[in-house]
Amino acid sequence: MKEVKQNKMTIAPMKKLFWRMGLPMIISMVLQALYNVVDSIFVTNM
Repeated sequence: MKEVKQNKMTIAPMKKLFWRMGLPMIISMVLQALYNVVDSIFVTNM
């Protein structure tokens, strides 16, 4: 028998989806902001 795959977006709890999808975006934005600050400090000292 074939298993019917369900969309995780429709059956997963909202809190779990928020952390699973939002956390990577939050981490990437924080790293990008940190890189920009460090780059600005480096360029200012040149």
